[in-house]
Amino acid sequence: MPCGSILLVLITLLLAQSVLAQPPRPEASEAEAEIRSADEVDSKKTNQEAIEKLRRMNKEEIEALDQMLAKALVLYYDREFARALPIFKEIAGKVETMDIMFWVGTSAMNVGETRLAIRKFKKMLAIDPRLHRVRLELATAYFTMGHYDEARRELELVQAASPPQGVQKNIARLLAAIEERTKKVFWNLRLSEGYLWDDNINAGPDKNELAVLGGTLTLDKESTKLKDEATVTNAAGNVIYDMGEKNGLMWNTTASFYKLAYRDYSDFNYMAMDVTTGPWWARRSDILKAPFGYTRLKYGNKRLSYVCHVDPNYEYHFNQYFSLKGLYSYSTTHYYDSSNSALDSRKNRYELTPNIYLLNRKHIMSATAGYEDHHADADRFTYDGPYCALSYFAGLSPGTELFLRYQWTQRDYDDKPLLYDKLREDMRHSFTAVLSQGFLTYFFASYSFNYTDNSSNCPLYDFDKRTHTISAGCRF
Repeated sequence: MPCGSILLVLITLLLAQSVLAQPPRPEASEAEAEIRSADEVDSKKTNQEAIEKLRRMNKEEIEALDQMLAKALVLYYDREFARALPIFKEIAGKVETMDIMFWVGTSAMNVGETRLAIRKFKKMLAIDPRLHRVRLELATAYFTMGHYDEARRELELVQAASPPQGVQKNIARLLAAIEERTKKVFWNLRLSEGYLWDDNINAGPDKNELAVLGGTLTLDKESTKLKDEATVTNAAGNVIYDMGEKNGLMWNTTASFYKLAYRDYSDFNYMAMDVTTGPWWARRSDILKAPFGYTRLKYGNKRLSYVCHVDPNYEYHFNQYFSLKGLYSYSTTHYYDSSNSALDSRKNRYELTPNIYLLNRKHIMSATAGYEDHHADADRFTYDGPYCALSYFAGLSPGTELFLRYQWTQRDYDDKPLLYDKLREDMRHSFTAVLSQGFLTYFFASYSFNYTDNSSNCPLYDFDKRTHTISAGCRF
């Protein structure tokens, strides 16, 4: 036999023993030993066929294969799989050992040719089912392609063979990832309790005497700017049900509860409860949501109103850094007390929001342009106008988050308010800042600040308002 062929045979057979062979377990039964013996025969038969092919080659052909294999292995162990794979394929077309199959499969896995990798790994396992490392590679390939049932089956076969502890940990991680990918129901819950300082609980003007049509209006104490402190209770959660394959139809349901209880002026207490549900269509690059919901409001100790709303929106991600979101919202508001029937209304809202994502979404910047069309039963409460907003979210460190938002709003009313002889025009500036810190996995504490400045050509509606809130809670 030419010396070149001896070199190649030694390389392939020695590597087959070191890379693929599984040592026998001392506790193996006679039946297992017989099966192992048969498997080893099949493996040796495959390599023997390769040797026979080599014997039929001339010296120059074998030396060329030696050189190709040496080059491919250097590239392989330097992780240059894209360059190594075509060389391994060419060698496999002429002579294919178990090692060559393995190198082709793993190289193909690393360059995205997953179907080729699966073919090679399955072929190897058909020859020798004991190759647990190959079976793990096959499971990983199936997982990559989203064939989770097949991946789970291969992992469980390896797990049943009692592999070393390190391998068992890797299997457990991959099984957990499969469970996460295949589960149908996802949920989260957030609960918090806080304390709020509010320098204008009733959004009243600074002055108690205002010039109005026909003279001067003197306001009572509870109609001008009032300060108070309050407890804030907040609860929110959602459940998503995946109705089909990944990137398909889902159904999302959210519920929220918010209660503001003032220490001295309970007539200004506020409570809101909302339930919203609807389908989502999620794909790789975009998501369409069509939620509809019901909100119930209380003011003081009485029922105030209820709101029915639909809020379809669509967001398209052009790449990992930029998306564009469009929203349309329609809502109707009905007041329980007949004395407030003039406030019953219908509202249309239109929004367009480009978003920029940086550093793996640790920094998100958004700019919103919108228009609001609010029709009340009385024209003096009917308005329309544009608004725009800028917001910034930052994940400053593990568990630390910062959120900033500024919004400008203009409202032009259709009729003159009571006590004034001109159409009301408001311009509002609002700023929000929230700093949150998580700790002990499920807990968090936060501080939020809000400032609102509403400038109106009718002084009765001219006000500014500041709130500070400290909260603590848990999230799951």
